[in-house]
Amino acid sequence: MYRLTLKRVLFLMLLLVILTISAYTLYFARYIIVKESICLVKNDLTEVMMSSAAGKANLLDTSNVISAKLPADVEKMLKNKTYQHSEEIQEQRVQHIKRICTEEYKIQPLPFNGTDKRFSSHLRARLRTTFVNDDYKLLVTVVYKTGSQGWKKLLKQLYERGRNVSQKTLGSEDGLYTLSQVKKQYGLNAVVNRLKNYFSIIFVRHPYTRMLSAYKEKLVKMPNKFYEKKSRGIIRQVRSIPLPDSETPDLKFDEFVQFVANGGWDEHWCPILNKKPCHVYYDFIGHLETFQDDVAYLFHLIGIGNIVEFPECHHETRSGDLAVLKEHFSQISQTLLTKLNTRYKNDFKIFDYRLPQNNTDFH
Repeated sequence: MYRLTLKRVLFLMLLLVILTISAYTLYFARYIIVKESICLVKNDLTEVMMSSAAGKANLLDTSNVISAKLPADVEKMLKNKTYQHSEEIQEQRVQHIKRICTEEYKIQPLPFNGTDKRFSSHLRARLRTTFVNDDYKLLVTVVYKTGSQGWKKLLKQLYERGRNVSQKTLGSEDGLYTLSQVKKQYGLNAVVNRLKNYFSIIFVRHPYTRMLSAYKEKLVKMPNKFYEKKSRGIIRQVRSIPLPDSETPDLKFDEFVQFVANGGWDEHWCPILNKKPCHVYYDFIGHLETFQDDVAYLFHLIGIGNIVEFPECHHETRSGDLAVLKEHFSQISQTLLTKLNTRYKNDFKIFDYRLPQNNTDFH
């Protein structure tokens, strides 16, 4: 009787092993099919992107292509897998800022109270540069030299496709209005309500590539009289000799860095920390260095991937190129770099960029 029972147990165990192996075989077969489908989709997308001069971010949205070939449950699985890495990066960035703010800076976020005047006093720069879309409940803080014109064009696209109720009430013809305008029209409580309930977005950039880009575009190219005058003013300040009106300004990069390190201000190169990310946390933090991946995930996250595409932006200054950055910073003395680091160190820390220790320390 004992031997008979043991045989039955062994038989059942063997049967269980066979069934388990069969189940895993079917699962991996399905996985291989799905993986091959992804490869086919990626190949199709690569061909499309190669034929496009810009390679725009919306080409990374594979939802339409996949859904035409795969079942809905597999499509969902693929989407989750496609954006899994981006989701993890976003979580790291958001948590990093929260940790730096609370543990190192000892700053707690403001309570969402419509009567708290700190939303006006502490967040003045943020309110002025944060654009609102009430239809999609979005807040986009624009940082100059970080794709700002592209974000404004995108908000115009969303405005054209939305109900436009609040924009029309504010008298905005192009759909661009800021939290400062909301405050002026509806009061502080309306601002706080949006900060609390809307999805807030900011894109940042390596502080020194952003600063170099601003120098080359605004003070070398001098696109208008304002920056020609500003360039002359900087030359007068750092050289202690005014430039004759007949001469074209020839501001050198090390002179510009000296001006900035001593507190010279402009919206195009001032520290991003003045947007007060510690006082009201951002929901999404993009980096210009990972722009296409970040925009693709953002569009997927807020559900606009099939509605709009990010406008084409041209970065002609090549300021983000490592060789270009090293070439310009090689002109900077260690003393001047140390002084500049003091001004921008918080941007490096809070947005998780590596602070260079000497004028060749760029990786």
